[in-house]
Amino acid sequence: MYLVKPALLLALAATCLAVFQPGYAADTKQKNAAVVNGVPIPQARIDFVAKAQITQSQGQQQDGPEFRENVREIMITREVLYQEALKRKLDKNPDYQLQLELAKQQIILGVLFEDINKKTHPSEADVAKEYERVKAKQAGDSGKQYKARHILVKEEAEAKQVLADLQNGGDFAKIAAEKSTDTGSKDNGGQLDWSDAESFVQPFGEALKGLKKGEITKEPVKTNYGYHIIELQDVRTMPFPPLEQVKAQIQQTLANKAREEYIADLRAKAKIQKINPK
Repeated sequence: MYLVKPALLLALAATCLAVFQPGYAADTKQKNAAVVNGVPIPQARIDFVAKAQITQSQGQQQDGPEFRENVREIMITREVLYQEALKRKLDKNPDYQLQLELAKQQIILGVLFEDINKKTHPSEADVAKEYERVKAKQAGDSGKQYKARHILVKEEAEAKQVLADLQNGGDFAKIAAEKSTDTGSKDNGGQLDWSDAESFVQPFGEALKGLKKGEITKEPVKTNYGYHIIELQDVRTMPFPPLEQVKAQIQQTLANKAREEYIADLRAKAKIQKINPK
């Protein structure tokens, strides 16, 4: 089946057709799909809406004669309704005028961003340079992952008691199960997943960096969650993905950065006057 629910397609057309000026003038060079009360509906408009619907459906909507006919019927209905709105002079409504201006602005901004992206698209050399920069940065301490377990309690005095019990031979996993307030890890002996130090709450992550494998913090580590007793179990270097695997992500990051810098530069050059409402 190629049929699209009218309400859905009407909503889609409302977005898509914002790029077209309502009520096309007659054009003998232009192929029309229909004419409503003397006003032509260009075939290009039907093609545009159909293509947009197929693209947005991500493969769920197939093209075909029935689908195209359905699109045409919807566009005819839209034109009939549009002409009725003009009869009622609703195009003079202040709310309509405001929404129209906002819609036109949004559309031209989309076209502008496409143009900016073309001109600021990162080169292969830029991508390779950024890849090496990130790779070198990760090769440092930030390139390490830590496997740890902890016992979290609310009060410092209790944390010191836990630490003393461990120093006297207490079983870490057993104490974690009994006393830790971290419900996500206590039933697993306080075990945490592999992660880089920056992903942990601070100063928890910093404390990990200062531990040797198999070592427990000498003092409780205070965070917003309470007091932690931390044991570092292992450290590994994170494998860095090959360039081809992260190339698209780096391109997007560089493009976004270039666009933000372009916008910031435009704002810096603009004469802007902020007026507070009275």
